[in-house]
Amino acid sequence: MKDASSAIPAPVESGPYHFKYETVKGYFKQSEEETDDRGFDFIEEEFGLIERTYHEKGEDKRHEDKGQWQAFEDHVSDLNEQAERGVHYKVLFLGRHGQGYHNVAETKYGTEAWDCYWSLLDGADGLVWDDAHLTDMGQDQARDVNGLWKKLLPKGIPAPETFYVSPLTRTLQTADLSFHGLGWPEDRPYKPFVKELVREALGVHTCDRRSNASHITKAFPHITLENNFSEPDPLWESDYREPRSARKYRLETFLDDVFENDRGKFLSFTSHSGAIASILEGVGHRTFALQTGGVIPVFVKAERVDGERVKPPKEPSEGPEPCEEPPTPAEGLGT
Repeated sequence: MKDASSAIPAPVESGPYHFKYETVKGYFKQSEEETDDRGFDFIEEEFGLIERTYHEKGEDKRHEDKGQWQAFEDHVSDLNEQAERGVHYKVLFLGRHGQGYHNVAETKYGTEAWDCYWSLLDGADGLVWDDAHLTDMGQDQARDVNGLWKKLLPKGIPAPETFYVSPLTRTLQTADLSFHGLGWPEDRPYKPFVKELVREALGVHTCDRRSNASHITKAFPHITLENNFSEPDPLWESDYREPRSARKYRLETFLDDVFENDRGKFLSFTSHSGAIASILEGVGHRTFALQTGGVIPVFVKAERVDGERVKPPKEPSEGPEPCEEPPTPAEGLGT
């Protein structure tokens, strides 16, 4: 079997290009239309890997007598080795951060008032949500993910080869609690790699404004920031909320970077609900809602396509206009 670094073919020719993505179905329950995302428990379902065989009668039997995760890992390697030039496969574990204080605030004030008033503040009523931290519940949700990995690693689940993390505090906290202390293989240690583009929707909401780089590295000295990571936040604007089309383009650009430069086949992304929704849309996956702390694995096929990715035109800021006073929450909200 070839070395992992040979899994991604070299570019066919010079010139601009991007990747066309599709979700490979039949491997994870979350990718199947009949799965109800409202009641799906990824911990109880052990990430949702579908039990199946990985060979046909008369073919290579090397998957036999292996656990499902080990057989799946071999299968992904086989697909990459057999793929045409410019085509390759990766499994992405997309994790949403645990509950943050901004989530508590939105529930407290109601979404309408949150979007037009409270989200523009750094905090209120004893809560702080500027670059929001995890609540106690959010920390427990991340620890639950840690427990699932601890349970599945002895069963042969492939350890992620890269741990990509958003630079927001709540995602860095979630990644640490989810992945620390699990005895990862020596060639796949937990080393968080912070990427700017895997963030939540940009602008207006202070919970989505990251801290300065010096503060991040002081609070999380074990992380690695991507090259050219600036000291102040270069992407957040106080008066412009990133539209969905722009967010999708940003996350597809992030995927292009990962699929071009990362030789790994199993990758972890610790991110946000909006960012994960854009990734799922970008890879042709069905809509699948994640609760805070939720994780969804996606088996992705990428095919190199000549030409630059088409950037959408700039659209008006997403969300309501700011309001001078918070609207009165509807009955039943604001508790």
